[in-house]
Amino acid sequence: MRGIIWRYELRKALLSPVILALLALFLAFNLLYIMQQSYKRQDMAVLNTMAGQFGLRINDQMLAEIEQYNQQQLAEMNALTKERAGKVYAQADDFFTYDNLGEVVYQQPGLFLESEIASFHRLSILQHYAARMQSIDEVYAKLDTSQMAEGQIQLYGLSGQAATALKERYAGLDTRLQQLEASGEYKHLFFDGKLYGTHSMLFKSLLRMLLFELMILAVLLSVFLSKNEFEQHTHLLFYSAKHGRKLQTDKLLAALAATAALTTILAGITLSAYFLTFSYKGLWQVPISSFFTWEPGMAFPFLTWHVLSFGKYLGCAVVLMYGLQLIFAALAFVLGFFIRSSYLVYGSFAVLFGSLLLLGRVIPLSSELLFYSGFTPFQLILNPHIWFTAGGAFNMIRDWEWITAGGWAIVLAALCYVCLKQFKRQNIH
Repeated sequence: MRGIIWRYELRKALLSPVILALLALFLAFNLLYIMQQSYKRQDMAVLNTMAGQFGLRINDQMLAEIEQYNQQQLAEMNALTKERAGKVYAQADDFFTYDNLGEVVYQQPGLFLESEIASFHRLSILQHYAARMQSIDEVYAKLDTSQMAEGQIQLYGLSGQAATALKERYAGLDTRLQQLEASGEYKHLFFDGKLYGTHSMLFKSLLRMLLFELMILAVLLSVFLSKNEFEQHTHLLFYSAKHGRKLQTDKLLAALAATAALTTILAGITLSAYFLTFSYKGLWQVPISSFFTWEPGMAFPFLTWHVLSFGKYLGCAVVLMYGLQLIFAALAFVLGFFIRSSYLVYGSFAVLFGSLLLLGRVIPLSSELLFYSGFTPFQLILNPHIWFTAGGAFNMIRDWEWITAGGWAIVLAALCYVCLKQFKRQNIH
């Protein structure tokens, strides 16, 4: 009997017209975003070819092979350009200057085939990677975590215990940086963050959109199921039956299951579309702490606290995504226990969201508590691109993501248990 009720509640949630409409809308929005970014795919594919030809680990042998290959390809390019246009170039990039393109491409259409121009462009990308690889050691030698800490302290006006704690955490980052340099973890090829910004594209933009969309669906599902009988004025009939007061347990379980199912559908289709559009062939084992994940505007490259390949990093992010959606569903269920109207539950959730985001603004800048104000699931969904990394002044606590998700999950599990127990005795009129 209980299994039948549970399946009925689950089916009711998943087939709700509002949920299905939002699911379709969110999916369309995500696919549109991926299509808008698809112009990068051909240039990005050059790296897949490089990885297959030269390997991923950057060392002297790789640099020598790439240099030899570049010189060979540049010689072939110059032989062709000299024959067709009477010009030779020091670098493939020189072909793509504004004046040169105007002279040999736009003013003389057909002088070079599109396939030939494309090969010149691929060579310019390869030469860009080769030039960037030459400067890696020099860049890392200049990284000074103590100066980073002082810069963050001045930027945010920190003092007292807060400033001391931040210096200690940056000292811990220095230890991790030394380990990374000793192992050569940062010396791996990956999509160049300065050219493509793939880490931000996938985790900051696409994953953050997914997290917000799934949060909306999780809250709607949980409130819809828990408040449906009250909204339809059938609660006196349903909850007066023999199984009646246990129905809320079935509703909670159905809400959690439906949330997990929708997360699988929406995230599964979205991420599948992304990886079918952008090939990561041969790059799944590259550490996220690769030099090439460094993007413009960052004080230092992405540094994970643990050694994580791209594949493992993505897997951890997906697991955390599931956990956060279950947390949101449980949180909405708890709020619904205290608030009768579903609309007020939605409003209360939004107020809680904003209040916890603003919590850090009311804590003194001299207090170490400032760093713990971000231990909320709402901060997590705002910053998926810095999960598991040293993400700046307020995200320098190792494993803060798992601590936050685990702590909230335990508290909400206890609150759900108390609410379900209390519901069996409370007045439902």
